Amino acid sequence: MASQPVPRRKAGEVGPVDRAGSLPVPGRAARVDAPVHDAGTLGFVDRPGREYWWRQLSAAARDRMVARVGPIVEWWAYCHRTDHERPYAVVFGERGLAVATPTVNDRGGPAQLLKVVPFVPSSLRHATVVQKPTRGRSARLALSGGAAPPEYGEELPLSAPLRGFLGNLPAEAQARLQSPFVNGDEFDRGDFFYFGSDNEMDVWCYLAGRRWVTFVSGHGSALSGPAHRASWRLICRQAEVAVR
Repeated sequence: MASQPVPRRKAGEVGPVDRAGSLPVPGRAARVDAPVHDAGTLGFVDRPGREYWWRQLSAAARDRMVARVGPIVEWWAYCHRTDHERPYAVVFGERGLAVATPTVNDRGGPAQLLKVVPFVPSSLRHATVVQKPTRGRSARLALSGGAAPPEYGEELPLSAPLRGFLGNLPAEAQARLQSPFVNGDEFDRGDFFYFGSDNEMDVWCYLAGRRWVTFVSGHGSALSGPAHRASWRLICRQAEVAVR
């Protein structure tokens, strides 16, 4: 689902920004710094984009997702890794996170399994992460002479493809996504989707735990050259999980 190549981008899209409050800067309130991962190699194939796969879901499945977690803040859809003819979808809404995956019903026909993580009302927050080209060799912050690198908390149980994907994002975005899970929350699952080319792409990703869900979406450009020439504009979101 997350590790397979994805379609080349036809047009950049960034979804609506929620109108809730902003997220604090990681490190000011967090007790432990989140790890910064090494960038993994991302592959691209020519397949229909997310709008096509969203339409492959039944109207009933789409309506169920929106009814449970909407209004929609961000979303993606693509073919499922176990069956390239059938869609799956992720919807991050104002009231929860919904993930629909293909399954079969009691009669052996195609159906969608819907899993929902509800949010505490009005707990959704967001922050914008902007990375602009620099003259330096690295987009990461340089350490002062002789300074030791920061100590990170316990490594999260992320899959290798997910760690590699996160490694392509700015360090601040990685920190905002992972901060709740290195500071007490128990990480449960995560997934990601990217759409574009080696030089320019749109990205979506969520991490979910027992208490928090984080989500990032946005656009990167000039990605095929030196790392310090890359540009990113991302929105990082975080919501508290309601007791179920």
